[in-house]
Amino acid sequence: MAKVVLYTFAIFKEPNEHEQNDGFHERNPFVYVSAENAKGFVDRSGNSWKRNHADRNSNWGTREVSPRFFTGESHRDTAATLSVWEDVESIYAFCYHGFHAEVLTHRHEWFVEGEWPAFVAWWTPDDVTPTRTEGAKRLEHLHDHGPTAYAFNFKGPFDADGNPLHMDREKIQERSKIIESQLRRE
Repeated sequence: MAKVVLYTFAIFKEPNEHEQNDGFHERNPFVYVSAENAKGFVDRSGNSWKRNHADRNSNWGTREVSPRFFTGESHRDTAATLSVWEDVESIYAFCYHGFHAEVLTHRHEWFVEGEWPAFVAWWTPDDVTPTRTEGAKRLEHLHDHGPTAYAFNFKGPFDADGNPLHMDREKIQERSKIIESQLRRE
């Protein structure tokens, strides 16, 4: 069965270790735990040992890969994630509810406002591990061509068969309630 991959990308306004980014780094553990506990979450880069896929850890790709929007001359550091989910609705619920949604409200404090997409999604066979290089290429494709079955966003999602997807709003609401309940417990 196919899984959907999410690659996120942002460029810090200041170097990664700068105190201006402390709020972002302090929130990361909560966001990661929230993702790992979200219904529909499968795995994320840097987390394979928890998911019984020890061989995946080295196959997610080097962290040094970035889309062409990152230039060493005008930018210092980036933040990028790569995760695998069961469906688009689960990703949407996670992104816009709970800890991750709270982080999004502060993104302008830490990251450059870009003319590129902040994320890209695509479907992959269950037995294929996505890489950061693939994520960077698909983000560039989304920027250049808009949403396609190859690289899409929430405004133009596709299903695993390559057809335009009408997201199941009830599924999003159900999964959002679970995520919001986690936020209240913390």
